[in-house]
Amino acid sequence: MKLEELSAVMLDFDGAPVRFRYQNQDYTVASRPVRWYSRKLWWLQAQSAPKGVGQGLMEVEMWRLWAASETSRIFFELRHELPQDSWIINQINS
Repeated sequence: MKLEELSAVMLDFDGAPVRFRYQNQDYTVASRPVRWYSRKLWWLQAQSAPKGVGQGLMEVEMWRLWAASETSRIFFELRHELPQDSWIINQINS
């Protein structure tokens, strides 16, 4: 499993990913993304919670979707890390 950080993810009004750039290619989401929340191993990632930072400490937003570039269509899993608002991508298959 190869995880990489994405530099730019475009979202719709509901916060679902619609476009992103991965390995120097632009991908457009080609299916309805499926969202769920997973638990973080927070005790390994943070010594203590900063005051006022509750959202994103225990859970991480996950998305599974098909996305297409000019040359391929691939199944991805995206992880949205809060509060830093970073995106991690995992290519499920090619």
